[in-house]
Amino acid sequence: MKWYKVSTSFVFLFSNYQTLSISSTSLVFAQNFFNVSHIEVQDLAVSGSNRRNFRLVLPNGNHYILTENEFVAENRTFFYLSRMWNHQGIHVPKLLAVNSSETCYLQEDLGNIDLLNVLQKEGYTESVFEIYAKSIMHLAHLQIQLKNHIDYDQCYDFHVFDHKVVQNDMFYFKNFFLDRLDLPYQKAALITEITSLATRIQNLPADYFLYRDFQARNIMLKDREPYFIDFQGGMKGFLGYDLVSLLYQAKAQLPQEWKTRLTQIYFDIFLEQEKVSRSVLDQGYKYALIVRFYQLLGAYGLRGLVERKSHFLESIHLHLQHIHLLTDGGYLEEFPYLKQLNNLLTSTEVMEKVKQFKP
Repeated sequence: MKWYKVSTSFVFLFSNYQTLSISSTSLVFAQNFFNVSHIEVQDLAVSGSNRRNFRLVLPNGNHYILTENEFVAENRTFFYLSRMWNHQGIHVPKLLAVNSSETCYLQEDLGNIDLLNVLQKEGYTESVFEIYAKSIMHLAHLQIQLKNHIDYDQCYDFHVFDHKVVQNDMFYFKNFFLDRLDLPYQKAALITEITSLATRIQNLPADYFLYRDFQARNIMLKDREPYFIDFQGGMKGFLGYDLVSLLYQAKAQLPQEWKTRLTQIYFDIFLEQEKVSRSVLDQGYKYALIVRFYQLLGAYGLRGLVERKSHFLESIHLHLQHIHLLTDGGYLEEFPYLKQLNNLLTSTEVMEKVKQFKP
């Protein structure tokens, strides 16, 4: 992390004399909002997003997060959901101010501790499990509470998780993983089964907010209470996808016993409060597992194999170690070609090809 001292009259970098990555207009925006002439800025690490986040420390010691993002449509979705969720009492950081061009905004700073940090530090303890369980319960209640309140036309890209999203995610896998590694596969057979999977998912009830990237890095902890971030990619969708996203995060490596218990917690809420059938929940879980596993390989492929980011190259190795779960769990019985392709993905040949890519 790099620390900078910023004022209206000078810019000074303590470690060297490189140019600040934060824009001058953003600094002026923050200085005007807080009515100060001096701000310390911490450049926060980025991973898979084009957004740039900075921690601002004011002379009185208070600190906030400033985000820069030129993608205004995405920002507007975030503003809409953030304001609504805060109004509804959902645990998300407070949105404090937005600049006139809607390319920069200020938020409450929840600190540096996310759920994955705690898991890696404390291990698979019952205390950490309780935070996972609480996060799952917050997600379920969020989805139920906001069921009829969100205007999905405010979503900047896809409004609903339909066949177009499934095809997009599966072609992400095709383009950035299979093709990038130059793996042999039958395109026609793959496309046929992608279409079949998309149809099955589109036939599921899609009545709830689908977070899209519900994973432990997007769950910040404040006094060990979960707060959600990075929800602007959400849309209307089916149940199960967000649960799978959290349970099968590559870096987390959750024990199977945890996955079973957490799944039951999530299912019980919808069985009791929404009277959703067990078969619908099971189908959503199964199809979500398939799409999410392959979508992640595509995302990791783009950020790792193409952009050579070490975090994502490591995630590919971890994810490939668990891709066999789709076959072992019987999730691909309706998709014989994906089952065949899955056997290739678990081979040493693929792992060796991935190892050739260096950061």
